[in-house]
Amino acid sequence: MDSETLRQKLEQLTGKKTGLKQLGRQQSASLFGVGTEGKEQQPVISEGSLWVPLYDNDGRITTVWVELEGLSSREVQLVNYAAQNFAVALKATGFREEGEVEARQLSSWLNVQLEQEKDDAEIPDDMALKSRLFSDMIPFLLSSENVHSPQVSYRSLMKLLRSYFENEVLLIPLQEKEWLILARKELLTGGDDKEDEEENDDDLLAQTSMGLHELIASEWVGIFHLAVAPAVVPVKGLTGSVALLRETIILGRIFQVGEYIHLPWELRLERLVNSIPDTRRRKLLGQIGDYSSVLSDKEMLLTLETFFEMDCNVSETAKKLYIHRNTLLYRLDKIKQETGADVRSFGDAAIVKLTMLLYKVTKRK
Repeated sequence: MDSETLRQKLEQLTGKKTGLKQLGRQQSASLFGVGTEGKEQQPVISEGSLWVPLYDNDGRITTVWVELEGLSSREVQLVNYAAQNFAVALKATGFREEGEVEARQLSSWLNVQLEQEKDDAEIPDDMALKSRLFSDMIPFLLSSENVHSPQVSYRSLMKLLRSYFENEVLLIPLQEKEWLILARKELLTGGDDKEDEEENDDDLLAQTSMGLHELIASEWVGIFHLAVAPAVVPVKGLTGSVALLRETIILGRIFQVGEYIHLPWELRLERLVNSIPDTRRRKLLGQIGDYSSVLSDKEMLLTLETFFEMDCNVSETAKKLYIHRNTLLYRLDKIKQETGADVRSFGDAAIVKLTMLLYKVTKRK
């Protein structure tokens, strides 16, 4: 039995509101005497509730609390007995949950809000981790495609993340093989929040994601995707960020085949195209014209993708493709002959780019 199961059982037993809460070091010391040598941590009554300490994680006590109003003395004894037995069992096994229970509690709440499309829900007070979610944090979403491989344990992934983020990180398991990572913004910016450097935030997040992906890839076997969003104050903006990250990975799998790091600000046009109903997308493809001969040719498709990635710069595209400039010009002329579109002009380039995206998402259906 884990702590969340204990909480649910106590709530069923008493019919009263119960919760789990990880206290800060100061509150832990005040309520339970943490740090006082030789002092045994005992249940206490505070703010109309009974608080029973479960385990200590670096001076932060995780407790289960139960509202006292209307409870008989016998019910209070039963709550004490059940909670303290659980705490004794944890101590006897030498097991330290290190925030996993609190993370899974938040995960359950997050998944409910996302299923109900409540992207602006505020984290409630009874969430044990709420006290650690008031400052700016960077959200990452990690999603594995390894259907048949064993699930990575919370402890092993947390150990890996701490080596990268210098211990200042929260890990929240969402669905199977899907993990939300929250890192303090200061660790990515070096504590420098100068307004004139805000334009570099996207590059900084992209570089951090590359390093994190490389680290995890060195330890894991198989394919996984990573997305990152701008800093958010999790207590109010976490559900919206997770929704954005999930959508970003879905779009990345459709439009960025072969890539595994996906950035929402690089998928704005793709997000727009994906929002168009399928029947409308097919109708638009028919109205634009037949580009299938070009888009079904891997070499031509790669040429176009690289050309747009290099902002339609012929010289830079040729370098990126490791081909002669004249070879690239020949391919662009061939595309013009087959489609009538000269991608060196802005108007035609925009139409071809839109057609590529429509073709990708429609072909995927």
